[in-house]
Amino acid sequence: MHLPVPRERVWEAVTKPEQLARWFGVVSDMDFRVGGAIQFSWENRPCPYLGVIEVIEPIQRFAFRWPSYAVGHPEITFDIAPSTLVEITLEEQAEGTLLMLVESGFASLPEFVPAEESYSDNSDGWQECLNGLRDYLQSQEVA
Repeated sequence: MHLPVPRERVWEAVTKPEQLARWFGVVSDMDFRVGGAIQFSWENRPCPYLGVIEVIEPIQRFAFRWPSYAVGHPEITFDIAPSTLVEITLEEQAEGTLLMLVESGFASLPEFVPAEESYSDNSDGWQECLNGLRDYLQSQEVA
């Protein structure tokens, strides 16, 4: 997704908990270091969803691992929940920033997780979230 704002601005929106909560639809607690925990909490879901930061390359790349399939599937507890890797890469362009988001690991999920359904659900969810990110950044530029 092309975002017509500086890369530093996108980086802050992706890595600062108070900004992440504005477009991702979550309130997050984050220990911002490789190996640090991220806690995602959606208002309509009673349980926190825990992730682990895998990569921090300032203003270029941020990645975390999380048990995304467990969201909305209460039969899967977090101690057995399989995880996927979410990688966000930012590339500076003449008129803003190119954000690339890749969530990987679906093919290696255990049999009890329907990989195609999980991939489809997450793809749709990420598109909605990225649209929210674009709207959030545009509203900040106007303010």
